[in-house]
Amino acid sequence: MASTPRGSTIEAIGDDLYRVCDGSHHCRTVPGLWQAQELAHQAELMHRHPEQLP
Repeated sequence: MASTPRGSTIEAIGDDLYRVCDGSHHCRTVPGLWQAQELAHQAELMHRHPEQLP
């Protein structure tokens, strides 16, 4: 599991799937580490929950 200074986490859950959660425990599962990193970055940048982003 990896975490950012703003409290987001990225957790590998198997089969190249990753769960991205914000500090409030709003989560979204995405395929691939690159997409997980991008989602965490965009969620923090836009101050949105991961499940609210496309």
